[in-house]
Amino acid sequence: MVLDALLAYAHFASLFIMVSFIGAEAMLLRTQPGALSILALARSDIGYFFSAMLVIATGLLRLFLGAKGAAFYSGNPLLYVKLVLFAAVGIISIKPTLQFIRWRKAVVADPSFRPATTEVASARRLVFIEMHLIALIPLAAVFMARGVGN
Repeated sequence: MVLDALLAYAHFASLFIMVSFIGAEAMLLRTQPGALSILALARSDIGYFFSAMLVIATGLLRLFLGAKGAAFYSGNPLLYVKLVLFAAVGIISIKPTLQFIRWRKAVVADPSFRPATTEVASARRLVFIEMHLIALIPLAAVFMARGVGN
């Protein structure tokens, strides 16, 4: 019981950390980013990636070591809804990540670099889509934890 509670806490905490990083990205993209904001975006995106890996790792630990067991989760279609949403977020995040890498390289080469307004708007739009999809994942989790879908 204690292990299950600790695994649940680790999973939730890693999700909150991931949401914090994507929130930082959204905040940094509210205005035209300068050199410092671009470097912060690149760091936030790295944190976002590692926290997403932590969400996956803690989720797998819950799946295989949690009290309900893999059979409870794997038979529930809501698990697959969560996984598809998480994968969609990951796929959507590729374009902004590539933009942030490109912008960081450009700022290192020329500190006066500013990305095109259209690129910033595109990255902001994708980050906001990610945030909205991430918000649906705990909803599916809450229903799944209560046996909906079994």
